[in-house]
Amino acid sequence: MPSEVYRGKKKGKWAIIVAITTVLAYVVWLGMSAYTFAHLPPIPEKVITTNGQVIFTADQIKSGKYLYQKYGLADYGSVLGFGGYFGIDFTSTTIQLDENYVAGKLGMIHFDSNNTSQVNDIRSYLHVTYSSATNTMIVSPLMKGAFNYTLSYYENYLGKEAAQNRLKPDYITNQTVLTDLNAFFTWTAMIALTGHTNGYPYVIGILHPNTSVFISSDLMTFAFIIALLPIAAYVFTKFLKYWKDPREPVSLPPPSKVQKSTLVGVGVLIIASAIQGLLGEYTFHLYTSSSFYGANLLNILPFNVSNAEHYTLAVLWIAGSWVVFSLFVLPYLGLQLSRRLTWGIIGSYVVVSFLTELGILLNYLQIIPYSSGFFQPWFMFGGQGRNVVTQGTIWLLIIAIQVFYLAYLFLKASRVTNPNFKPLTQILGISLAGTAFGIVMGALPVFHPWVNYTVDEYFRWIMIHAFVEGFWPSIIVAIIVTLLIIGGLFPVRLGTAIVGVDAVADIASGMIGTAHHYYWGGQPQVWLYIGSIVGILEAIAIGFAVIYAILLWVRRKTDARTEFQKTILVFTIVAGIGGGIGAAGFGGGLLNMPVLNYYLHDSQVVMAHAHLAFPLAYGLPSIMLWVVIAYLSGALKDSHLRYMRVAAVLYGIGFYMQALFSLLPLGIYQYEEELKYGFWYIKSLHSSLPGAIPFWHLPLTVDLIWARLAGDIVAMVGFSMIGLAILFTLRRGLKSSDGS
Repeated sequence: MPSEVYRGKKKGKWAIIVAITTVLAYVVWLGMSAYTFAHLPPIPEKVITTNGQVIFTADQIKSGKYLYQKYGLADYGSVLGFGGYFGIDFTSTTIQLDENYVAGKLGMIHFDSNNTSQVNDIRSYLHVTYSSATNTMIVSPLMKGAFNYTLSYYENYLGKEAAQNRLKPDYITNQTVLTDLNAFFTWTAMIALTGHTNGYPYVIGILHPNTSVFISSDLMTFAFIIALLPIAAYVFTKFLKYWKDPREPVSLPPPSKVQKSTLVGVGVLIIASAIQGLLGEYTFHLYTSSSFYGANLLNILPFNVSNAEHYTLAVLWIAGSWVVFSLFVLPYLGLQLSRRLTWGIIGSYVVVSFLTELGILLNYLQIIPYSSGFFQPWFMFGGQGRNVVTQGTIWLLIIAIQVFYLAYLFLKASRVTNPNFKPLTQILGISLAGTAFGIVMGALPVFHPWVNYTVDEYFRWIMIHAFVEGFWPSIIVAIIVTLLIIGGLFPVRLGTAIVGVDAVADIASGMIGTAHHYYWGGQPQVWLYIGSIVGILEAIAIGFAVIYAILLWVRRKTDARTEFQKTILVFTIVAGIGGGIGAAGFGGGLLNMPVLNYYLHDSQVVMAHAHLAFPLAYGLPSIMLWVVIAYLSGALKDSHLRYMRVAAVLYGIGFYMQALFSLLPLGIYQYEEELKYGFWYIKSLHSSLPGAIPFWHLPLTVDLIWARLAGDIVAMVGFSMIGLAILFTLRRGLKSSDGS
């Protein structure tokens, strides 16, 4: 181990600070839930016209919300801009259809959304009055006909036209189901029209950003500057103090047979990630065609199934990589594991992951039946139907137990490990526990969906942030810094300070900053301010990660001498700079500001952010862990590592090509078209505007979608170089001599 030892009474201070931050973040969030749930958009007992006609009831709204999830429509399209990025937004489309119906009834043969007089006339008929005394929403008599008009549209869209809309043929034909779905879609439109969504979605002349959107955007910028200065000062002093500390590579003994058995897990993960990539390629093809190179697979792989399977498998193989690497590295931290325990953890994770994917498939294809009782098997064992948080609740809870146990193992190892690695091991344990708690939140209410859509969004985003913006960054940074210390590329004290600062900043800003997803979903307006102000602070920690990577690059010629050192360095730099810019620049810096998010929400700009941040900040470091296990186990040789470095660069270049040549320009194009026609249009497969071509059929749209293919190929080549090299050498690693 390095001669420099982490000494002093405060050697455990970062673990204590991170633990306190974790608890406080959840306490603040749960505390705010009481206020939030007391200010929810109302679900009226009934929606009636001014002449007393009942259009639909609360039971139909609630049933429609359940059915929206049961049929996986959130993994296809969206309501209030939340959900899949391809299929139509049911909220804004409903409003637009209502506009068309009213315009027709008023004799507006050529309705123009830019004609102020026409818009004002229509707006008076779209007005919704809520009576808290009777818990009813009251609308114009014309809205009875408008409801039937939108119902007729969705009957075609989700029924006989489902296949051309990339759904399973004749997907939804039951009249009761369609009526309840339409009631839910119309309710989301009504809460937007009654001011519960800060003016979202953009409907020309009807809905637009309110004053708070602009004020909160200004406060966000001010908060960023105020917070940046003290954090930068602290980090700078630590660099001055620790940057020149000695750095010595750690000489690790050969791994034992138990450790090397994790290579089998690596092989499974490589296959899983390859399947995930193929699913992404297939899903991307569905943007332009209902077939895949002439093969029509919509009966088994409609868009909502392939989309959900694609991103869920990405989460599973990345998290699985950390599970496998943890089992490989824990013995080096002083905690010996038996073969039975090692295989038990890996095997159970693989089985639950398979059942998770299978459950989504069976549910979205309607093989698991719908139930009207308290227990909803499709929700528990199939797929929840909440975009990203799609996994069946039972599978989520089992995964949470597995992650809690892994956290326990790291905290147990921290008692016996070398003092240099004790703080890092403790932070890993705490971060894993925080992630597990977030998974539990995502599994609530376990037996059936939430009734109110706003409550659903509240909990859904907490789980997502417990992954990608709260605890995952602190996990991956701790792992990377540990590898850098072992490789002699980073001083121990500096590494510990960086991991501590990053964990506190990410957990605090990432968890409370979940509120930047609460702008438009019906949460109280206070979240607009909390989300914009706290959410932007996430970019600070990510920004420093980019700086660390650049500084490592500056010192590469003097520090990185062995092939192993060079490989760790290159993977870290590509992940740090590429993923950091994707997360901070394209995410926190661009999308977090409410006034920009209002128009870019649910656009392909968000996809550009996701396809840079997720594969590079989390995917590439996870792939690096495969390489480390394979190299230390004797599967990969020094000669292989040179190609691994080239592959890592290609992988990063591929995703940037994907974003810069396709997704970002496509998102900007959507923004331009949204300003012309409104939000509904930028996700349209059909257009009711005279002479207008649906957005997904515009020639430039199709060209920009296909421009993504070049980046896909480059990234695929990079991944294949790594995956195939490891797969072809696995047997050698398993048979090589060990340190047992």
